[in-house]
Amino acid sequence: MWGDDEGGFNTTMTQSPSTASGAEPKQNTVISVAIRELLDSNEENKNTHVVVVGIIKQVETQTLKNMFTIEDNTGRLLCIQWGDENELSRYPKLIENAYFKVVGSKRIQNDKVTLLCHSVRPLESLNELTHHLLSIIALPYQTEEINMASGTQQSIATNQKEFLTSSDNNGFIDSSNNLSLNPKQLKVYTVIKRCQDEAGYSASDIQKILPEKMSLPEIEKIISFFIEEGHIFSTIDENHYKVTDFGS
Repeated sequence: MWGDDEGGFNTTMTQSPSTASGAEPKQNTVISVAIRELLDSNEENKNTHVVVVGIIKQVETQTLKNMFTIEDNTGRLLCIQWGDENELSRYPKLIENAYFKVVGSKRIQNDKVTLLCHSVRPLESLNELTHHLLSIIALPYQTEEINMASGTQQSIATNQKEFLTSSDNNGFIDSSNNLSLNPKQLKVYTVIKRCQDEAGYSASDIQKILPEKMSLPEIEKIISFFIEEGHIFSTIDENHYKVTDFGS
């Protein structure tokens, strides 16, 4: 049906890095995707495992592999499941026109996208299909949260360096103090004001940046004062803050 070309796949590719070479295995990322995403991308990342859910079509069993296509409402993808005769006999039976969940690694050979299967099984219920679709929808938002957290950590490191390199901190602190703040309040306020990340800073973030020891309860008390006075506002949750325009 698909011909005898194995596309460069072989049984050793199903081994983990530790079993294949004796090296420590690299951390793998597992993400849920629509088939169209795999077909449209020219990238092949062997450390990323993808999850697709769809209907099995065109099953073909050979000596050392099963070959089949899986189809969702975005496209159709060729899948290859390697194994010897004993391994293939232990795998769940591939049933055409039934929903299956496939976990594998994307491969590209001669501009053709295939999926090297690591796990293939039928769905236990349609709730798994719903969960898969919701995971695809949620992925961009999860990525945005990760990037936002990374940006916050970078901002913390930058402000911490500025604080430590400024002579007696006078070069860092807002010298205008038009809010009539005491020295500790002014330092906390300056840290929040200097935050360049949209997520703002939490009390623990502020504590990391301040060069002098200040307890979390003390910082939280100052933050509560700022909120009551309208100097700061919460951002992504109730624990992250930025200064208000009229307070700066």
